[in-house]
Amino acid sequence: MNKTTTYTPYIIPVSVKGVVFDGGKVWLRQNERNEWELPGGKLDEGEQPEQTIKRELQEELGFETDVKDIIQSYLYIIKTSNDESRGVLVISYLCQILKKTGKFEINSEAGPSKFKQFSLEEIKDLNIPEFYKKAILKASKLN
Repeated sequence: MNKTTTYTPYIIPVSVKGVVFDGGKVWLRQNERNEWELPGGKLDEGEQPEQTIKRELQEELGFETDVKDIIQSYLYIIKTSNDESRGVLVISYLCQILKKTGKFEINSEAGPSKFKQFSLEEIKDLNIPEFYKKAILKASKLN
């Protein structure tokens, strides 16, 4: 008797983040878990990741940007999250500011937002997931 195994896909959200340097410092967002993270957000259906990060940086920071290079992809498991407890694929891109066109997003779908710039030295002591620190350091060498 031949036993057939059916494949069950591992379905997780995809979040696209931008490493944006401005005056030698990188922009970060404080999230609802009181961590600092790169600005960005979830991939919309039918959207390419580079489109997502351009849209998200416009919405969150009010910056028109250009994508320079992909920096990192990382499977991040957030045990306390409703939709990311099995993991979220975080794709980070190095982005360049073309024009500052709007205002910062104070309230987002994830709750209140706080944005701030940090130097590479300041990031070492921040409450920020380690994989973001690595992405920022790698991007700083390409910037």
